[in-house]
Amino acid sequence: MIDYLIQTQELGGAHFEGKESHSFGVLSRTEWNNMFAKHLDHHLSQFGF
Repeated sequence: MIDYLIQTQELGGAHFEGKESHSFGVLSRTEWNNMFAKHLDHHLSQFGF
């Protein structure tokens, strides 16, 4: 998971601008950032982190 987070950070926000989500359609970099953060928080919370 750490490697994935590092890779995502290295790609940068511009990489995600206008990318399409299978569930939500085209998202801005801010929308992707919010979704990543909420998704990560959800899974970390599952394991008590």
